[in-house]
Amino acid sequence: MDKDAARVELGVILCKYCHTVIGTFDAEKVTTYYSDCQEQDCYEVRLKREADAQC
Repeated sequence: MDKDAARVELGVILCKYCHTVIGTFDAEKVTTYYSDCQEQDCYEVRLKREADAQC
């Protein structure tokens, strides 16, 4: 089997708040990075949580 024929991306970028997959990337081992997804719904929930935490 040709190595390039069945290429699997083992890296994933997840939103650290809603756990939505933001993207994938080629990696030599399973790798997970977390970031902000910048989706409007997720952002609004984050703002509400932060406001509730400050009260």
